[in-house]
Amino acid sequence: MSSEASVTHVDPTEARSAAVMLSVQGVGKRFGGLAALSDVSFTVHEGELVGLVGPNGAGKSTLFNIIAGVFAPSEGRILLEGRDITGLPSHKLARLGLARTFQLVTLFPDLSVLDNALQALHRHQQGRFFAGLFQARAYREESEGWRERAREALALLSLEALADQPAAALPLGQAKLLAVAIALATQPRVLLLDEPAAGLSHEESSRMMDLIAERVKGRCSVVLVEHNMRIVRRYCDRAVVLQFGRKIFEGAPADMVHERAVVDAYLGTGDGG
Repeated sequence: MSSEASVTHVDPTEARSAAVMLSVQGVGKRFGGLAALSDVSFTVHEGELVGLVGPNGAGKSTLFNIIAGVFAPSEGRILLEGRDITGLPSHKLARLGLARTFQLVTLFPDLSVLDNALQALHRHQQGRFFAGLFQARAYREESEGWRERAREALALLSLEALADQPAAALPLGQAKLLAVAIALATQPRVLLLDEPAAGLSHEESSRMMDLIAERVKGRCSVVLVEHNMRIVRRYCDRAVVLQFGRKIFEGAPADMVHERAVVDAYLGTGDGG
């Protein structure tokens, strides 16, 4: 896929009329006497790709981990399609339709690409142990459905030809795509991506983001933590900028350069790519 492929953006007016998939409301987080986040609010609409950006120490990772259920906020709440999910652990969030990736890719190296994608679906098999043990017909049919879902996720990211290869044989770019496919196999409504292009070349990161913008966000809304401002400006429909744990901007990425607070806090430190 060409890195110059066109990217379809969600019109801001259309986004405001679309369903709200994720709502972050007045979230704050304190670690002892340190306020890592203070009164952060934003929404993500259906079909949007929203970038969460800011300089190191701005609170992006803390906010990302709160949304992903790693820990609870000190105040505020998180809604997923109107349902309060504040403080729920990640395995429960996955069943409700929220999935995430990690910046550092962790795969089962000795398993095939397809079997790695299937691991994401095991959380849906709880309570099916005895059915699996005796290979009940319904269980076998359900297992085949999971395998088809895993294959569809691989195909979405152009990995279907590699399904039978061991994950250990994948170069970094394809390993990162597999990490996204593993999350997609759970059929999330909202997908959280933690710097998916980190460590990739310009060409690899462009290919990665082309696939996310053109294919993935057609299946679910996406929140992207990213340092590379080229990626944010080219691919994100909206950007949320943090500094010292507070939101200082929310809007179209092209408008960030007109906000002095953003320029002083982040853009002035370099383009990052």
